[in-house]
Amino acid sequence: MPQLSLKRVLILVVFLLAATTVFFPQTSDPDLYWHVRSGEIMMDTGKIIPGDLFSYTLPGVLRPHHEWLTEILLAGLYRLWGDYGLTLAAGVFSMVALIIMYRLSKGSLAVRLVMVLLVANIVTTTAMARPQGWMLNFTLILVGIVLGRHKKALPWIPVMMLAWVNLHGGWITGYLVLGAGVVSEGIRVIFRRGGDVVWLRRLTIWSLVGILALLVNPYGLNQLLVPLDTFTQAARPYISEWRPPNLLVFSRISFTFMIIIGLLVTLKYYRRYSLVEIFLLGGFAAWSLMTARVVLLYTFIAPIILVPYLSEWMTSIVPRFTLSDEVLRRPVRLGIPLVAVMTVLVGWLFLNGSRPERIRAIQEFAFPANAVDFIKETGVPHELFSTDNWGGYLIYYLPEYKVFIDSRADLYDDFFFYYFSILRGEDGWQEKLARYDVQTVLIGVKRTLTDVMRGDPDWEIIYEDDVAVIFQKVTEG
Repeated sequence: MPQLSLKRVLILVVFLLAATTVFFPQTSDPDLYWHVRSGEIMMDTGKIIPGDLFSYTLPGVLRPHHEWLTEILLAGLYRLWGDYGLTLAAGVFSMVALIIMYRLSKGSLAVRLVMVLLVANIVTTTAMARPQGWMLNFTLILVGIVLGRHKKALPWIPVMMLAWVNLHGGWITGYLVLGAGVVSEGIRVIFRRGGDVVWLRRLTIWSLVGILALLVNPYGLNQLLVPLDTFTQAARPYISEWRPPNLLVFSRISFTFMIIIGLLVTLKYYRRYSLVEIFLLGGFAAWSLMTARVVLLYTFIAPIILVPYLSEWMTSIVPRFTLSDEVLRRPVRLGIPLVAVMTVLVGWLFLNGSRPERIRAIQEFAFPANAVDFIKETGVPHELFSTDNWGGYLIYYLPEYKVFIDSRADLYDDFFFYYFSILRGEDGWQEKLARYDVQTVLIGVKRTLTDVMRGDPDWEIIYEDDVAVIFQKVTEG
């Protein structure tokens, strides 16, 4: 009977353990549903969405669907396999990123595999069936090209940018990586620190060609303004993923460990860091501490830079920490059965986790699923006010009603302030709702506005459960 080597068994077991954590339902992601609905509309009409189709507050306002191609892919997966398809997309995005990170990390096998498990843990707290999955994988590929000085891979930069600009608007992250490579090599050349003029010239040229490739998209120059609009959004301080991450919560423990590991390794080996390593590690670390959205990027990029130094450090402390090639080549008698059992476990977790009843249970916890059923059965007057975190769910499951707002922060921008003043029940909230002829309010039971409306005689409760309350405007007579 054939046997697997110890090295192969360790790698397969670790990645299968990682798979048990990353193939999880994406149902609680508030952005997921408007992405899928947008993709379905484009599939059905054969046209790119030109502007907002879902709200009655900003109807028709131009919002480049910079994720248009991803949205079509997600909608296709959803129509083919339902929530299983979306879970599969999330898992594949995550596993590919873990494989890229592992392949780019050079050093002790033990350190590399521990990093895989550490990084997989942070993925469990991140919605991955989203266009951002492309940003993560493309960024890692570019980090590998820049750090490895892979001249033959440079012509792929424009190809990557052509795909990236139509899959997700985060292509600017790729240019931060390329910029780090160009600037660091330029400094080495100028100050005669062993810089490679040929590498610098080729990297610069292909990066510029990549900018031309960005222009090939349905929205033209408007598509290229997406990153600028994102960084200048007035509502950024109020959006959780753009605020600094909380390092003390359990869900961020892997990120916190990675920050600490990065700090310790840097203190010991900073003299040996290359300039581009300093730019990438320091830049993404600082950025991730300013905004939670970059936590995943730093957590994946850091091991690529840290593993060689950390491997050396660990080996100096524990000489036997690094297993010899002879040991790693030894066959493992029960290796194949072990891998087979774990593969079956991953499959079972995937199939069981995305069962319709499981998805429904998650929806009832995260969204007003039962309240939406009530609205479908009885009908309520238009217009409907609800919260931004429920907007995506309503876009998909209650398409008969336009939304007041949803989680598309780049569309609503400073309109969020108007919305927040209502949500907090501030003076004039009634007039602000009346301005848009709001007749029904669907809101969480613990919201401030809910408490305010309970005491307002102009509104009556027509439905309530543990998650949501539906208020209806009292009509005269």
